[in-house]
Amino acid sequence: MKQRLVDEGRLEGRLEGRLDEARAALRRVLAHRQLELTPEDAARIEACADLATLERWHAQALTAPSVSQALC
Repeated sequence: MKQRLVDEGRLEGRLEGRLDEARAALRRVLAHRQLELTPEDAARIEACADLATLERWHAQALTAPSVSQALC
């Protein structure tokens, strides 16, 4: 039982690390493209706990003309 909890904790830690990196990468792309985040946009990115969504937003941020379109 204890080992299972340890393993689950490691998985959660790895996922949280991947989420943190995905959020940071998205913010870097937006900053590089000089697309300024509103406080609401920043909070939305920080609150997102779905890796697939963050990856989609990242891909969209590469060409989107605005933050709102990148985060749709």
